[in-house]
Amino acid sequence: MTIKVFIWILSISALLGNGFVIFTRLRDKPTTATGTVQSTLISNLAVSDFLMGIYMLIIAVMDLYIGEAYFWDGIGNEWRTSNACQIAGFVSFLSTEASVFLLTLISVDRFIVIQFPFSQNRLGVKSSRVFAVIAWLLAFILSVGSLLLNQLESDAHGLSDVCVGLPLIRKFSSVYSEVDSYTLTRYGVTTFNFLASGTSPTWQFSIAIYLGVNLVSFLVIICCYVAIFFSVRFSRKAAGKSAKSATEIKMALKMFFIVGTDFFCWMPIIIMGIFIQAGVITLSSNIYAWLVVFVLPINSSINPFLYTLIDKVTK
Repeated sequence: MTIKVFIWILSISALLGNGFVIFTRLRDKPTTATGTVQSTLISNLAVSDFLMGIYMLIIAVMDLYIGEAYFWDGIGNEWRTSNACQIAGFVSFLSTEASVFLLTLISVDRFIVIQFPFSQNRLGVKSSRVFAVIAWLLAFILSVGSLLLNQLESDAHGLSDVCVGLPLIRKFSSVYSEVDSYTLTRYGVTTFNFLASGTSPTWQFSIAIYLGVNLVSFLVIICCYVAIFFSVRFSRKAAGKSAKSATEIKMALKMFFIVGTDFFCWMPIIIMGIFIQAGVITLSSNIYAWLVVFVLPINSSINPFLYTLIDKVTK
């Protein structure tokens, strides 16, 4: 029951919070180029978080609709292969990948601005919009690829009741059957137990994206903010640099909180995924569900409040 409540809370807060952020960003036009770039990036992040709210709402509504029939009527497999589950998985994948690419874009831009304050290779009003579109296109292409490949091999969504194919489970391999000696001896009835001699990775595409693309993206983010930290710490007194970059440093601090919260939610999942696919640890279905419906989307609910708080602190 607790997980059901959290699904509704997170979905509603993500939809309302990010909807409000999108509305206010469209209503209040920035007066400076720097403010416009920041508003563009945050607005796109809010859209990706809003999509996560839609995903959560789909799961919450379908859970309410199916109810106990999931167990008593045995429609679990029917749900996992349904169009609703496929759409939910697509929306979740699009949301997470767009967020990862946008966060990487923000981090690289802050690195260039702080490390090379006189460089012309920073994001401008037009280029920020172009790169945001590119981030969405990449996320959309990967999401469509995920959806199409799942039609051919349903290991990703087919093993997940929440329609998200995180690489946090392994499938049984070399399944075989043997006669249940207990029922045969006691009741004279021949039944079979199905056993597996081992496990294998669930889906190579999911592993490549979450443990490949996303891991590389977050490593880039780490490198960018480590470089920013050392640049600010050891170059504050450089001639002409301190005054010019004061505003940019404040902006980098603001973006660091936004990027940091997403980073600390994603990295444990990536690290667990590496250990699980290496066969070092295993994860129960209950913990998997909690990670997908609580840990993964919690930033989508927190970020709108974080935007407002940081705006007040850094003004």
